[in-house]
Amino acid sequence: MSRHAERFPTIKAGGRMMDLLDRIKGLNLTLMGDLQFVNDWEYFTQEPEKHLEQLTTTGPYAGTLEAFTTGVKLRTRYNHLLNDSANARTTLWASDSARVIDTARYFSAGFFGIDWQKPANLVIIPETGDLGGDTLTPGDTCTKYHEDLVHGHNYGANMLARFQLTYLGAIGDRLEQQNPDIRFVNSEVYSMQEMCGFETTVRGGSQWCDVFTQQDWLDFEYARDVIHYYRTGPGNPYGPVMGWLWLNATTNILSAGPSAGPLFFSFVHDGDIIPMLAALDIFHDAVDLPVTHVAESRRWRTSQITPMGGRVIFERLRCPHRSKPDKERQGIYVRINVNDGIVAIPSCKAGPGESCLLSDFMKLIERRGKELGDFRQMCGLGKDAAEGITFLHQ
Repeated sequence: MSRHAERFPTIKAGGRMMDLLDRIKGLNLTLMGDLQFVNDWEYFTQEPEKHLEQLTTTGPYAGTLEAFTTGVKLRTRYNHLLNDSANARTTLWASDSARVIDTARYFSAGFFGIDWQKPANLVIIPETGDLGGDTLTPGDTCTKYHEDLVHGHNYGANMLARFQLTYLGAIGDRLEQQNPDIRFVNSEVYSMQEMCGFETTVRGGSQWCDVFTQQDWLDFEYARDVIHYYRTGPGNPYGPVMGWLWLNATTNILSAGPSAGPLFFSFVHDGDIIPMLAALDIFHDAVDLPVTHVAESRRWRTSQITPMGGRVIFERLRCPHRSKPDKERQGIYVRINVNDGIVAIPSCKAGPGESCLLSDFMKLIERRGKELGDFRQMCGLGKDAAEGITFLHQ
């Protein structure tokens, strides 16, 4: 399961950035200090209506380049599986978003070659609210998730706003000392921090990054952790049950083994990967993330879990038992690779390389599903709604 590659800001975030720049320009000020560079700086797209929300295409961190090179990297790693299916087309799935579809296409060019449509088939799954559980984007189909104004979709943004109060004001004070004729509100300071990352994905670097101290960036990192933890992650009551849909479907594939097919690729948004990881519960924090201060020892770190282009790979391994080396007594294990690093399941890591015995993994996912409850019931959907994912098959 992969997130789309590096992109321009969303329309909403980009709009806030441009509103800030328009306000500065409208005041006809000459900025000083850390913001002096802004006097001659231009926004990183002159065609926002064309670029916002789409993959970046320039610079060393371009989204198109990231997707393609990821395809090459995984082709190198899993080439032996591709050879096993030389006579069959491989189906890939992408949710119906331009940046997600483009990521899948550039990835496929890297993995299968420039004529990727011959050995592969890309299936687009709509991001509509009428699919029930048969979707890659359950956040679009879970009715209660949107209707619950306290603990639903808006929960993450509300918790983010509370944490922002702990650090953005001090940055605003510092910038005001350098520029007494303008006061930046918290949302504007936050937009400045966001521009550092987004400009870097377009141009390869950004002077906005130098405006802030190391502590400012540690606070920003935590702010991103907070919003995703409470929007669709472990801190949201709907997140894990939404993520269990894809996790359960993938468990069924792992259980079926080679007969199901050797390779499965799903391309989605971070808001779809995070619920799945919350359902799997491999980045478990004993207590929910506080919003009064930074939890230094937390396991949930969005930058390491779902960066742009981030991916989670479930590997099915056949390994000999340590006490039973003969091939006829090999064990089947599941190993989880998150962004090129192996992450152990805390309660199931006795296998080779901290992998989990497949039979134990299946029991764990089944038990987790019972703990989380029925997707349709949790989301306020009728019994006629799809119960789970049916399209993940080769």
